[in-house]
Amino acid sequence: MILNEIFHSIQGEGLNAGKPAVFVRFGNCNLKCTFCDSRFTWHKAESDNREVEIAEVFEEIRKYPDCKHLVITGGEPLLQQDAISAIRREFSDYYIEVETNGSQECRCYEDVNLFTVSYKTGNSGNAPYELKTKNEKCVYKFVIRRKDDFNEIEAVIKHYALPSGKVFLMPEGVSRDEVLRKHQFVADFCKTHGYNFTTRLQILNWGNERRK
Repeated sequence: MILNEIFHSIQGEGLNAGKPAVFVRFGNCNLKCTFCDSRFTWHKAESDNREVEIAEVFEEIRKYPDCKHLVITGGEPLLQQDAISAIRREFSDYYIEVETNGSQECRCYEDVNLFTVSYKTGNSGNAPYELKTKNEKCVYKFVIRRKDDFNEIEAVIKHYALPSGKVFLMPEGVSRDEVLRKHQFVADFCKTHGYNFTTRLQILNWGNERRK
């Protein structure tokens, strides 16, 4: 499989924000977001992915025996669904959360406890695409760069009939100041429209430092 890194930290975003987790970051992505904070998983000039045997991934996960919450992230993990299923077979009693852009058909539904689907709208620089990862295990996260983003995001929510209680809006930013500048207007919109607000705890705590 194509792996980028494995590390222990806290989940910084979404439904499980604040929970300790082992992050398994897969390499490669089918999208090219302008605000991506993990370009090292896909950008030709910056990538430091490596091809590994799945047994090496198991060994790295076992270095953190007291943490049984895995966050499989990327890049785009659903490009390597056989690896996700292999991790589930090896760690059958773990809670497994997958972070995905939602563009791939899901074949590993039974192997995952939670899909955090971060659908990328026009503010990412990507062309529109079909949301294919949509099931009862999903929550949906949208990145907010400016107030103008809300209209497009509302249209996506309506088009796919996403339950408001499963929608999370998150301020974009790779610095503490940048995230905090957007907190208020994103939180206010969530309050008036019934969505969940999520910040980026990893940025507030450590900035854009890797493996944090």
